[in-house]
Amino acid sequence: MSSRVLRSLGIVFLFLVTVVTARAQGGSRTYFNQDIFVAQGQQVHNAVCLFCSVQVEGEVTGNVTVLFGSLNITGRVDGRATIVGGNAVIDSVEGLGGNALIVGGNAVYEADESISGNAWVIGGHLSPMGGHRPHTARRFFFSPLVSTAAAVVAFVLLSTILVLRRRSQPA
Repeated sequence: MSSRVLRSLGIVFLFLVTVVTARAQGGSRTYFNQDIFVAQGQQVHNAVCLFCSVQVEGEVTGNVTVLFGSLNITGRVDGRATIVGGNAVIDSVEGLGGNALIVGGNAVYEADESISGNAWVIGGHLSPMGGHRPHTARRFFFSPLVSTAAAVVAFVLLSTILVLRRRSQPA
């Protein structure tokens, strides 16, 4: 890889770490490469996890953000959940009080009431436990095939724009 690409990847990684860390507030947990466990009877404000997983048996009063790990809720999360590069299992009727966004992973939930807000899964599958059909229109997922096709189209468009731009510049 060229030094320009490596530098760009480094900047993106530092940006993600900065954004995720900035979201953490007092009473929150922010971990890197170490799982977060919220025990039954325990309360945490926000949970932010990079390269690790979050297990919630107690209560998270804010939001949960997981980058390259998984989320398992058997307790309660009052806010929203964002998972990038991992899976989510919501096997509690109390479950998730806000929206769920899962990018590059799968999500399984116990009942329609398990997710109070909207649920979007991009690049994976969203399915209820036991295989029952959801009775709500607030659950959306884009399969890996659709997501991959969209990524290829975006790559081709961006590559074409860059090539045309480079050709139009004077030598």
